[in-house]
Amino acid sequence: MFSAPVLTQVLINGLSLSAIYVLIALGFTLLFGIMKVVNFAHGSLAMLGGYALHYYFGEFKLPYVVAILLAGLTVAAGSMILEWLVYRRFYQKMFQSMIGLLGLDIAIVYSCVLIFDVYERSIPAALDSMVSIGAVSIPADKLMIIGIAVVVLLAFWGFMSLSRYGLAVRAASEDIEIAEAQGVNTRRIYQLAFFLAAFMTAIAGAIYAQTYALSPFMGERPLMVAFIVVILGGMGSIPGAALGGVLFGFGESFLSTFYGSATSTFVSFGVVIALLVVRPWGLLGKPER
Repeated sequence: MFSAPVLTQVLINGLSLSAIYVLIALGFTLLFGIMKVVNFAHGSLAMLGGYALHYYFGEFKLPYVVAILLAGLTVAAGSMILEWLVYRRFYQKMFQSMIGLLGLDIAIVYSCVLIFDVYERSIPAALDSMVSIGAVSIPADKLMIIGIAVVVLLAFWGFMSLSRYGLAVRAASEDIEIAEAQGVNTRRIYQLAFFLAAFMTAIAGAIYAQTYALSPFMGERPLMVAFIVVILGGMGSIPGAALGGVLFGFGESFLSTFYGSATSTFVSFGVVIALLVVRPWGLLGKPER
């Protein structure tokens, strides 16, 4: 049962899922950590990333790497209109944002139903070839997807760790009032964090839609995953979101392979409930004072 080929397949699937889940969770926790916004429209941004990739890659036949980056940039740029019209009204208003952005999510989903219809679409694979690793054959497009997600995550880490603006974002996520006292332009940082969050969410949604299926209602699963991963890692914690995404991705890959998807879902929610009881601030989060 636990043969080397099967374990290799579990490892590759775990890497693929972890990369998607970390991207999804980072976008969610970035908004919460800085603006205290619970983004119930998070899944809709992921869904829009899927449609953008469908047209850039599936319809316009652009090279895959160009198409997926354009998908992320298109959704991120377009979402700045939503930031101006809707999101900024809910900054630092956690409970109000839940209701307001739930309404925005419904509006986006049913706008897409009117534009694209309800039927599912498939996004073609990036590559048709197979790569052999020992006795295991792995689709080359899955390895490309992992590579793209890892590059995006490394670029985000480099930006946050090494750049002046990344330092300002981290300072704002720790304590917005102290950051303002040190001369940080809060309005500019909010816009930058929102753009980054939307970009990563759209990239994750594009990969997710290509892996599974694309429809106006596909955002429900990414939203649920974002909540689970962020609760595991700790609300507002960027390292926690990364850790939670890796744990959830590899856990789902292992459990669904050997015990089925029902067991995987049961265990995932069971762990979240237990963690909320024992350590409600998450693995790397900070308790409320």
